[in-house]
Amino acid sequence: MVSFSNKYSATVDGKGRIVLPAPFKKEMGDALEPLFVVEKDVYDACLNLYPHATWLTKVERLKKKLNMDDPIHSKMLSRYYEEIVTVTMAENGRLNIPDDMLQYAGITKEAVFTGQGMRMRLWEPSRHLASRLSDEDYTRLYKELLGGPMDNF
Repeated sequence: MVSFSNKYSATVDGKGRIVLPAPFKKEMGDALEPLFVVEKDVYDACLNLYPHATWLTKVERLKKKLNMDDPIHSKMLSRYYEEIVTVTMAENGRLNIPDDMLQYAGITKEAVFTGQGMRMRLWEPSRHLASRLSDEDYTRLYKELLGGPMDNF
């Protein structure tokens, strides 16, 4: 199972192409595949990137929660699928992110990749900084949500 972590700076060329950080490619190892799904994040103005196989696992969980024959669920699914796109990684590790996706995240020339377990997140650098928890909030939430140090769970 892939588990992305850490933070990496990247640049975007004039055609919306960005190179996947080498540590993320290494993390995927033999599971490295050319297809990635890019999703507009619902809560933050950033993009979520999933290796295709990981994405399929997420879709299976989604199918268990929503029924496409229910009118409300159908509208939710329609909107959900409008907010994603599949991209192919070139041999050199470059991904071509569509313009509307980059605009949503406010990304022009500079970007930041962050790992978040099964997915990567792509941010405009100042938005990433603004969304980051302060040290105090991180410590407080770590204790509230996880019960304290790793030894406790």
